[in-house]
Amino acid sequence: MFTLKQLEIFISLSRSQKVIDVATEFGMSQSAISMSIKELEKIVGEKLFERIGKRLALNERGVLFLEQTALHVDALQKVFTNFSSQKIEGNLRLCASVTIANYLMPKYIDAYNKLHENVKFSLKSTNTNDVIRFIKEGVYDIGFIEDKCNDEMLTCKKISSDELIVITSNQELAKKDEHFIDTLSDMQWIMREVGSGTRSAFLDAIYPERVNTYMEFDHTETIKKFLKLSTNYIACLPRISVEQELKEGSLFELHIRGYDFRRDFILIMRKDKKSSVLVDDFMKFISN
Repeated sequence: MFTLKQLEIFISLSRSQKVIDVATEFGMSQSAISMSIKELEKIVGEKLFERIGKRLALNERGVLFLEQTALHVDALQKVFTNFSSQKIEGNLRLCASVTIANYLMPKYIDAYNKLHENVKFSLKSTNTNDVIRFIKEGVYDIGFIEDKCNDEMLTCKKISSDELIVITSNQELAKKDEHFIDTLSDMQWIMREVGSGTRSAFLDAIYPERVNTYMEFDHTETIKKFLKLSTNYIACLPRISVEQELKEGSLFELHIRGYDFRRDFILIMRKDKKSSVLVDDFMKFISN
């Protein structure tokens, strides 16, 4: 099969009719140009040029071959030019833990699209364990998690911090300045599912204390709805996820003595992933 370079040389020679001009255009020797044309003619199985004095003119089959290839070569050249000059475009596959996907990524993606409208995004929302697994398997390009990551296969970079808070709809409990965690441990705690970064950060912080896990849910919004249904429920959620409820007074923060439930938001990628201008630019944007 002939190459794009061979076709480009063929088209250039069909127009200039002089090997020396084509050699100058492509920065090649005249013999290399002649060899390229001979190889092309060998591939198609017939002569495409005839010599007229010092010129090489297309014969009737050469004219037909030019008509059938020129438009395709031109189209491919335009693709290459556009692809080379517009690096900040393409499709980015992101995977983020629930809190980041729901409360941070919409702002990030919207702001980035205002700068680069030709970038398309897909965003998967799941728990931290699954984000790590998907990134390691190469299913997504960039991951965002709410927990520590020490996996040797991954590059991990802190992008921001977050605070977890204990909340309830029980206004009487909220009137107390501080609570000891053991005085709340027997209440009906609603937890995120196993594998959630929020759950892990909270339970790791209160260890060796334990709480009564009454229910478990995959989504923060579900937990908030249950909290509003009964003053017996209690939960630990990211502050960023309950800012509106705290402001409107439908949920209340309980201050826990002796604990500071802070954790980092982490960007992760495979160490062996071949980066691109788009991925590098988006990572720089997020970091800033």
